[in-house]
Amino acid sequence: MGKPESVPTVLVVDDETAFLRFVADGFAAFEDTEIVTAANGVEALRVLDSRPVDLVVTDLKMPGMDGFELLAAMSQKHRSIPVIVMSAFGTPEIELTLKGQGVSRFLDKPLDIQKLRGAISEALASLATGRISGISLSTFLQMIQLDQKTCTVRVVSNAGRGELRFLGGQVVQAEAGSLSGEEAALAIFSWDEPVIELVGSGPSGPKQALPPLSALLLESFKRKDEQALRATPETGGPAMALQPEDLEFPGPEGIPVLPTEPTPSNKENHMAAIEKLKELAAVDGFAGAALFTPTGESLVMYGAEGVNLKDIGVLANNVLMNAQKASLDMGTGRGQQVHVEAEHAHILVRCLNEGTDPLRSQPGKAHIHLVMILKSDASIGMAKLKINSVINKLGEEFRG
Repeated sequence: MGKPESVPTVLVVDDETAFLRFVADGFAAFEDTEIVTAANGVEALRVLDSRPVDLVVTDLKMPGMDGFELLAAMSQKHRSIPVIVMSAFGTPEIELTLKGQGVSRFLDKPLDIQKLRGAISEALASLATGRISGISLSTFLQMIQLDQKTCTVRVVSNAGRGELRFLGGQVVQAEAGSLSGEEAALAIFSWDEPVIELVGSGPSGPKQALPPLSALLLESFKRKDEQALRATPETGGPAMALQPEDLEFPGPEGIPVLPTEPTPSNKENHMAAIEKLKELAAVDGFAGAALFTPTGESLVMYGAEGVNLKDIGVLANNVLMNAQKASLDMGTGRGQQVHVEAEHAHILVRCLNEGTDPLRSQPGKAHIHLVMILKSDASIGMAKLKINSVINKLGEEFRG
């Protein structure tokens, strides 16, 4: 007897037979999910080609075709299927980087069946509301960086063909048509619906002078937003990055507030937080602000049209977490604020943590990260004073 049409199918990929049996047995008692297993990337692709699959849960470290190669192959034929990544080599930094992007969740092995079931249920619920989809190029590249892989990533789209070469997780060479180095990397990041191919060999020849991957991605998001603002339907260019029908709350002087789907239980806090974020709009050069949890989940977003707050905010959030780890390693205490000075913008990231855990919120303690985006000619001194004042006020709304 086949499964009912309404029951989702989850493909679990791992080279450990005992783990696959553990998952199959753990889900056997439940009739709301069908589990299909594969021992490596090759078997997983056969399953994906032969039947509908709603979600993929895969390990990264596998012999033969590993998880990275599987994700690259999925970008060609199964790009819309969301992914949960598992690894016994996980770190908090990896989870923070991947949270909220194409990877639904990152699970650190070993894990129990309750944790796995909870992650799968959460991902399927998000899929039902259309909030998640397949893995993105930026997420894939950050996974390579965090895993410290040496490899070449070939990227193909309607806009062109290019290569990004990594050495120990750092991008050291980039080529795209006649472009090379930083401009080649930024061109590749701008391509829509890229197809990814992972090649085992690393860079050849001398390293190029390339900024860190996080800086390249931030600059790429900024350029996309500026291009969207310059183009209008009358000129035949792409539509504005944010359309009027997308707005939820009106802001001062025409500044829209990006929707963040407040639920009935948190809408009062959501509205109160918006009122406090409005104070930041008084700073000269203000372009947007967003509030995040320590794991990178967006709470509130407020900004001007064309500012990609979610993507920039997630990356800026990771910069803050890495800076905090570094400051602790140096024995100077946990860092509280980061200032990223880019070519076209300033990004301030401020942490308010009333607890002791650097990664998670604690009962009765506020733990939030505030990201503020400013134009290149903004008043930075005033912005730093204002962000410190506003985040303390916001703590009152998120002291759970």
